[in-house]
Amino acid sequence: MVDRYGPRGVFAIMIPLQNANMQPEYQMMKPEGISNQIYRFDLSRHDQADQAMIRAIPGALGCWPDMIICGNSIEMRLWSRERHKNYVARLKEQAGSVPVITATEATAVALKSIGAKRIGVLSPMSEEYSSSVQNFYGSLGFEVPYATCLKVSKPEFIIDAGANEARAAFQEIAHDDIDTFLHVGGALGIVDVIEELEKSLGRPIVSVNVAAYWYALRRHGISDPLTGFGKLAELTEISETVSGI
Repeated sequence: MVDRYGPRGVFAIMIPLQNANMQPEYQMMKPEGISNQIYRFDLSRHDQADQAMIRAIPGALGCWPDMIICGNSIEMRLWSRERHKNYVARLKEQAGSVPVITATEATAVALKSIGAKRIGVLSPMSEEYSSSVQNFYGSLGFEVPYATCLKVSKPEFIIDAGANEARAAFQEIAHDDIDTFLHVGGALGIVDVIEELEKSLGRPIVSVNVAAYWYALRRHGISDPLTGFGKLAELTEISETVSGI
């Protein structure tokens, strides 16, 4: 519901308690007239991230949002299309009539909209998580031959990594036969350097926080280009959707 600080819309953004990077990144991208309202869930049991998110949704309804953004790369956790479909159904049940989007859906749509076919993945934690991401996006029809990770031991430590670590990791998978990079794991704060990274790598980067916010805005009917955050953020509309997630 629009209000004094959000005459164009109010977004409830769900982020982990342990994550200090996502709130300022979403605020960085905010166009005039949108109000970002932050709600947090506990990710200390990261193997139960889906349950924590589902439990937190009712609290986000208190600000009368026009959209709920579940800003968590749930596909890092041995995920599947069927599991994601069930997860989204439970989120929607909790949210009632308020539209809900997941970062996972957003990154998939962003990849389609930017024309990605063959991608390289960067995730902040383990090789197991990176492999899960490869399998998940492979099931959506993308070719995902390469993946790397920063081997961060706990989610709360991801915020200690930054642009230099991300740059080195992207270089590891910067093979000539990929057309797009995908970054999952929103605690790795690279929103403000995506444009620079794209120039050095010569290919677009779909980064989860940009993708989630871009997708929410476009779903809400706002087509303002988000300048300074890479090629995806400049797209004014969703050109392709993804079925089955």
